[in-house]
Amino acid sequence: MQQHSITDITRTIHVDSCVAGLHLDYSPREELPLFPPPPGGSLTYGVGYNSGRRRRALGMPFFKSGKGTPYKTWHNMMRRAYGPKKSSAYEDCSVCRKWWDYQEFAAWYSSQPYAFEPDAELDKDILDQLNCVYSPEHCSVVPKVINQIFRDTRSRRGVLPIGVSVASGGVGFVSVLSRFGKPDVLGIFDDITEAFRAYQSAHRAYCNRLADIYESKLDARVIHRLRSCSRHIRD
Repeated sequence: MQQHSITDITRTIHVDSCVAGLHLDYSPREELPLFPPPPGGSLTYGVGYNSGRRRRALGMPFFKSGKGTPYKTWHNMMRRAYGPKKSSAYEDCSVCRKWWDYQEFAAWYSSQPYAFEPDAELDKDILDQLNCVYSPEHCSVVPKVINQIFRDTRSRRGVLPIGVSVASGGVGFVSVLSRFGKPDVLGIFDDITEAFRAYQSAHRAYCNRLADIYESKLDARVIHRLRSCSRHIRD
């Protein structure tokens, strides 16, 4: 049997004259919702809508929007990204176009392992600290206690490393880690670096403990993030 190497075979692509000379973009596009915004209908914060009525009219499954549904979480997400009184913490945030439709968001949210727990929160940047887009690829549903440990506190603590504050009287540095919503003083140190290292070690152990507790209750990517999390002195 005759064998060919990769360089032995030439493929010829015939390009129609109407596109000759044009750059053809084959990169993946953003996934769009099944139903577009309703023509002339009111929109939530200028972009959001609910295709539930159209789905129901076609005999398709749909999600309700009352109490105990993902609607409040969806609405809060849209407010953070597009609301008129947008917090500076969400200045560059946006929502993927698919989730502009509440029904698309509700379908994703309802499939998450921790979705309807009392302390469940929607997070966009645990998996990627630089992410600013709410989307299925980057979002996760986690308990509040996990969401808290990844929050950026730089604006509150100034130039000091995370977990470190100046001791009362201005002498020495206090190392503090918040565990399960309560501050835990790790010690007072003469050196700021040693104070941070105490925090760093305790934080790593705490993350692994949380991973053990929620191992089978969360997205596996969140558990991996917890087990690999390590604070840097410049965080």
